[in-house]
Amino acid sequence: MKLFRASLVFALLAVAGCRNSGADALSNTPSVPRPLAVMSVQDLGIVAHPPSVLVRDGGASGSVGGRVLWTFGDTLFTPSAVDGATSRSNTAALAEFAQPLAASEPVDARGAPSPLLPFTAEEQAYNAASGRPDERYALWPGSVVADGAGGGLVYYLKLKVHPGFLNYEFLGTGVARVATGSTVATREPGLLFPTPGPSFDNAFTLDAFVYAYGALLGSTDQSVAVARAPLNQARERGAYRFWDGSGWGSDPALARAVMHSIPGALTVSKNAWLGQYLAVHSLPFSNKIVMRVAAHPEGPWSDPVEALTGASPFSGSDYAGREHPELAQADGQKIYVTYFNPTGAFRGELRMAEVTLK
Repeated sequence: MKLFRASLVFALLAVAGCRNSGADALSNTPSVPRPLAVMSVQDLGIVAHPPSVLVRDGGASGSVGGRVLWTFGDTLFTPSAVDGATSRSNTAALAEFAQPLAASEPVDARGAPSPLLPFTAEEQAYNAASGRPDERYALWPGSVVADGAGGGLVYYLKLKVHPGFLNYEFLGTGVARVATGSTVATREPGLLFPTPGPSFDNAFTLDAFVYAYGALLGSTDQSVAVARAPLNQARERGAYRFWDGSGWGSDPALARAVMHSIPGALTVSKNAWLGQYLAVHSLPFSNKIVMRVAAHPEGPWSDPVEALTGASPFSGSDYAGREHPELAQADGQKIYVTYFNPTGAFRGELRMAEVTLK
């Protein structure tokens, strides 16, 4: 596995105090925003996983307690875990900023990872009674943000998987807190954003606020809306306000689309090099990962510009493109993007690329 070059080690150590805050002033912001264009792309390899793991997707990350916390969705492994499971709905790993691809996590006596978001007794009982991978509860992490109190918040989707291709019943978005150095989070009771309503699972921090983007369920063009709350109240549903097209209101039913054609994962960051906000996501039914810019978190957002094309030779098979703002260098001229690349039946890898902007 290829790790970051030595020059990145020193660059990351130099900016350790401001990782992933989103709150730092754009001290080197150009007087006129730079146009969004790519100078070069370099593949850096895969995010490491335990030898037992066959596949896991997702790949959201954030800075928690001075380390990179990686989160993943459905995780398949062999041999079975001590508890008899051959899969987890979600898992997590930690890495040092100097070697962010060298992720590692605790495993049991048979080499199997533990869940990041443990099921409730009710969820576990439902899954056990079903005994089927296509009829179960699932908890899929969407983003990680530092909570300002030494830990992190994990926004996740709760859903039921049903038989059939991509037959998912979305139940809402929850939030969990993870302590420094841990790969197991504690879920807040209930759901932060139950359906119907946007999912709001893709979050980032800016100054004293957390901004969360989420799919407008039922939209025909894969639209997303945005909500925000004070960071110290991010676990309180009543603290959120929703962009309604002209201001921030308290009624989620009035939330309006700020971006379109977002198939799932989405990251937004404050990019000093561009002097703008930067959004990164995959295109639907494509291996392309694209970027957009805006002067404000709520937009208006530009048309997409290609950042890179995934490694798969099969069009539309790569997905979950996202930026990892906590790793950005040179005021954001160099950004780091991952995507999931299937490599066979129930096999795949999370690949990372360095994208240098002009």
